[in-house]
Amino acid sequence: MYIAVCIFNAWWLLRVSSDLTSIQPILGQVEREDRRLQEIQRRHNQGDSKPDGNGSKAPTTNRRERNSEAILSVVEAMYNECAVDAEALGFMAKMLVQTTLPHRAQPGKQYTRTDGDVTLSITDLGGAGLPYGSYPRLILVWMTTEALRTGERKLELGRSLSSFMGQLGLQCTGGHWGTIPRFRGQMERLFGAAISTRWKQDKNGQTNTGGSNLLLAEEFDLWWTPQKLPQAPLAQSSVTLSQKFFEQLVEAPVPLDLRAIKALKRSPLSLDLYAWATRRVSYLKRPLRISWKSFQLSFGAGYAETPQGRSRFRGNAIEALRRVKAVYPQIKIEIQQDGVLLYPSLTHVPKATIA
Repeated sequence: MYIAVCIFNAWWLLRVSSDLTSIQPILGQVEREDRRLQEIQRRHNQGDSKPDGNGSKAPTTNRRERNSEAILSVVEAMYNECAVDAEALGFMAKMLVQTTLPHRAQPGKQYTRTDGDVTLSITDLGGAGLPYGSYPRLILVWMTTEALRTGERKLELGRSLSSFMGQLGLQCTGGHWGTIPRFRGQMERLFGAAISTRWKQDKNGQTNTGGSNLLLAEEFDLWWTPQKLPQAPLAQSSVTLSQKFFEQLVEAPVPLDLRAIKALKRSPLSLDLYAWATRRVSYLKRPLRISWKSFQLSFGAGYAETPQGRSRFRGNAIEALRRVKAVYPQIKIEIQQDGVLLYPSLTHVPKATIA
């Protein structure tokens, strides 16, 4: 299997482009596309340089420069070695790719988002607050990967979690603003949340309304030391997934490259778009056009429904797609004035490598 995987990936890399004899052609393609995306973003932001109601501004060049080195190292590593060989294969449950969490802190105990006839609600059952940001997304990747590896609903938060977070380059720091308290807090929020989906459709003169409720964790028991993630001595730290959630995790999981997750980990929107893109092209048969309005309904959690809010989302989405294309050059996606055009493409982790 190892030899077959390596042969397939060698063939696959050659087929993607016959002139990819070094990393420079890939980076050249990314840079050319980046200039085009920046021009589109500049047009969207013309005359709209004021911050929105939250006081936030469009992404800056300095922010892009801070991420370029990390993305470059990831692209080089992925070009030289596939995810399976690099032991960087992770997974995300299909339903979690469709369920985007808030990007930033939300007030109240329920977060609701409607896309067409489907309404998604995330409810805080435990009183810790609603999960948001990158950390819950990283935890969900670990949970899916670990559930597939062990085949068990009860997941131990010991060396496996520490190794996973270390693989993603998470720096363990204590103190009020350190990564440890924030990571622990987001874990408590996630384990105390439930996801509800409601849908409505009209068919043959009748109206059909349905829905489902999903409890993430049946129970959890967390032990921490101030400056460390759970280690082997704290093997009693665990989370037991609900049966329904466990079944959702292991049913048709979406394979991801953890090196891409590492490069995108600071941007919740980039993480969402990366997982969405590689899943969507896995069954895409023809080009798919998505308007900015629909794109914002799916991924624009927390952006105001105002001209400033829509412009800000477009700018952030273009920046996030630029990052995704940098770590996932096989994706064929075109940024247009009125939306996004996605073409049939190779998945980021080729199916043959995980067969």
